[in-house]
Amino acid sequence: MSRLTPHLGRGARVRFLILGLSLLVSRDALSFNTSLQPEEIQEAYSLGQTTNREELANFFKQYTHTFSYPTDRPDAFVQSVEFQTPYEQIVLRTLRTTRYTKFQAEEDYRANRGLVFVRVVVALKANYSGSPPPADSYKIIVSQANPIKPRKATSTVTCDPYSYDSPTFGNCIAYTREILLQFDAGQFVPGVATVGATLPFDRSLETKYNLDKLK
Repeated sequence: MSRLTPHLGRGARVRFLILGLSLLVSRDALSFNTSLQPEEIQEAYSLGQTTNREELANFFKQYTHTFSYPTDRPDAFVQSVEFQTPYEQIVLRTLRTTRYTKFQAEEDYRANRGLVFVRVVVALKANYSGSPPPADSYKIIVSQANPIKPRKATSTVTCDPYSYDSPTFGNCIAYTREILLQFDAGQFVPGVATVGATLPFDRSLETKYNLDKLK
């Protein structure tokens, strides 16, 4: 009985080689990992559960850039900028949610798969006098060579000590606003991403992220 031996012609081998290379290129075209494997979800979940505060702090400082109040005492300033990859989102949810399970982490990842958030927290100085600037006086632009348009943007006041109607009245000191931009991970390419913030009173700030070093 003769045995059939699989044999690929030169043309077929070339096609398989091209396919393999294209898969490698498409994977490398994303700077951080947007398609997490089960073991990577477990890794992020475990990091969110750790009691090693130094390990957590070293991880988060890659994603959250915090800024001190400028020495020239401006009326408006940026407190922090955070670049939330899918991996970092798992760590955050695990850290902040009581009795969070790995099963929940997997479900939440599937529900938010491929989403990236840029979170900017801006504030007015503690002794600011006058009406708070309107929401549209804060401009946030994320760019890589060219500006990247967010899929969704929200602007929320998280502390308002000036308004009697605010639920935070009397419970906080400085007027604070959170600006959250939502992107698809595929909008980013390897390299550096810049987050620029233009604030009221002619203030601005720019910070950069090397996306190749983020998970």
